[in-house]
Amino acid sequence: MKKLFALALVCALCLGSAALAAEWGEGLSPAKPYQGVPEVNLNEKFGYFVVYPSQKKDGRMYARYFCDVLEVYMPDEGVEIGSGTVTLWDADSQPVCVLDVTDPAQAELRPMEEDEMNWMMWGSGVCLELFLPVSLEMNKEYYVTYEEGILTTNHGNVKCQRIPYDSTRPAIEQYWSPMLAGDFGISGLYYSAPAEEEPAEDGEEAEATAEATAEATAGPKYKPAKGDLVNFDIVLGGDAAAAVVYSENNSVFFEIPEYTESGHVTGTVIGDDVTWGVVFVDADNNPVVIDPNTEERAVFTMNPLDRTAGETEIE
Repeated sequence: MKKLFALALVCALCLGSAALAAEWGEGLSPAKPYQGVPEVNLNEKFGYFVVYPSQKKDGRMYARYFCDVLEVYMPDEGVEIGSGTVTLWDADSQPVCVLDVTDPAQAELRPMEEDEMNWMMWGSGVCLELFLPVSLEMNKEYYVTYEEGILTTNHGNVKCQRIPYDSTRPAIEQYWSPMLAGDFGISGLYYSAPAEEEPAEDGEEAEATAEATAEATAGPKYKPAKGDLVNFDIVLGGDAAAAVVYSENNSVFFEIPEYTESGHVTGTVIGDDVTWGVVFVDADNNPVVIDPNTEERAVFTMNPLDRTAGETEIE
């Protein structure tokens, strides 16, 4: 399986002629990661960074197919977790989730892997991963704000500059506006505890019971356990004529395994090692090719108990 890394620069950077290797080229460093950009005094400023979702267009940063992790890549290995929150907002300026960077279930700062540094053409770096309790919904606008101090550095305890939140500005004009876009994909994935069954009732009592049931199943949970539910929407379109949901180790049961129309999917966790996936197929029942250069196919594997950025893999 091959990890999918779709990354783009926050700023318009000139890549120059840096070699594709996990080492700094001549004249380059965490303070000046690319030719053509000014060197930053890391004792005074936070420095350069790159965000995912990527593919910047019209102010938005796009992901494709599926996204449940927001990432911030930084070439300075002196960065450390500080304190504070990151908030994901919808286009109506309503908070979708608030993530505490001091909670390891919600945020993690890790060294960049070698293939990530090769992609960036950096010789060093760290990645802040922000784990969303509910994955991005397809073709829905969001934007991100964060508090000062969520990250610090050992160059004089520099505070991270806050992305300003201004409710008078449309989401498309915000600094970081992630979006899951495309003809097909996995939308709004979350895990939840099952609702307690109630006896059938009539009239107002039945309506109240239905509301209580919906609230009980709302979730979300970061780590599903036996008996919990897997909830998400299948979105079909483009080359994807159908989708098949599966669990190779039979840890998740899906009553309806195949979908030829877009719709909601619910599965039940029945095993300890929770692993499941989705395959999008074309009209000839072949997995959809999403990158003809690498022949990557739309076969997604989910490992929520060992959830880190990139663990959602594509064949």
